[in-house]
Amino acid sequence: MKDLVREEVIRWIQEVGIDNKVTVIISRSDTETDKRGRSNKLIFDCDKGGKHKSTDSGTQSASKKCGCPFKIRSTPAKDGSGWKIDVKCGLYNHGLPDRLEGHSFIGRLTTDEKQHVVDLTKRRVSPRHIFLSLQDRDPENVTRVTHVYKHKSVIQKEIRGPRSEIQHVFKLIEDAGYVCWSRKKDDSEVVRDIFWAHRDSVKLLNIFPIVLVMDSTYKTNKYRQSLFEIVGMTSIELTFAVAFAYMESEQTENFCWVLEKLKELFVKKDLCPQVILTNRDLALMKAIEIVFPRSINLLCRFHINKNVGAKCKQHVVNDLQKTIDTLWMEVVWASDEVEYGQRLHQLEQACVDYSRFINYVKDTWLTPHRHRFVGL
Repeated sequence: MKDLVREEVIRWIQEVGIDNKVTVIISRSDTETDKRGRSNKLIFDCDKGGKHKSTDSGTQSASKKCGCPFKIRSTPAKDGSGWKIDVKCGLYNHGLPDRLEGHSFIGRLTTDEKQHVVDLTKRRVSPRHIFLSLQDRDPENVTRVTHVYKHKSVIQKEIRGPRSEIQHVFKLIEDAGYVCWSRKKDDSEVVRDIFWAHRDSVKLLNIFPIVLVMDSTYKTNKYRQSLFEIVGMTSIELTFAVAFAYMESEQTENFCWVLEKLKELFVKKDLCPQVILTNRDLALMKAIEIVFPRSINLLCRFHINKNVGAKCKQHVVNDLQKTIDTLWMEVVWASDEVEYGQRLHQLEQACVDYSRFINYVKDTWLTPHRHRFVGL
């Protein structure tokens, strides 16, 4: 028996449960009213109590409920001095965990922790680092990073309000004063592509239009659309963001639309980038030929070397991989046609037993695109 006020009895029972590796939840809470049969009481069960309710949906589901009989009843004392606790059943029909880390109930964020997540989210701190901050504040914290992600999602929904995700994107772009274009599918409200650029980026683009880098980043949104990024370079080799675009697909027609919008950012109509650096995206390369025919389209050596290295590991024995990698780099950095021919011959001789690898190198990179990345 223990006399406590209502809020304290809830906290005390749950804390004692946590100390004993047991998750105690409120299964029923009644408040006294003028209606017959209603009185103040609290019923606590183990979180594994009860039985799993199957549905007719046909999908398979799992449940942690195993009919645990543990039960506590708490009611106000008759003399009004507080609440009393009555353990109706103190038995369990399941094992107890070694740790409660990541438990769906115990790991819930407290009010103070939720506010901490809000404050750090406003400062654009990543969920992973927010999670580490929570652990630094309380080493006994059993929250997992998934709880942080879930609360961050709640925060974003509150900020967005009744607007859809795409409506909120347009609002943010408008509020920040970006230059923006978008287009919809015929006879519908479905957005196909979005292009936006900051006004300061437009100024920098017109000051430093010589070199542009274009690439796509993936897994940035739940719609699985790629984020197309356009980056410029200053005269002292510093980079700056020029523009971004979401596209419904990475087809030549979509890239052409984006590049046409990029073209409209130039103050002088005859101005265009001298060099555009990309990866081997054939649709993008074709679009560059159409929209910027005077620009030189070079390929990124970093991505090429990465792909060639992966193919080398796939087809060449370990002992020769380093040698072939060195020979490949000498081909890439050849200074003239004579040196290029010599280096390529050496690479072919080293790969005489690895025809699939050397054919990949020649057919995919050297024959169609060597003028785009070899340093001749």
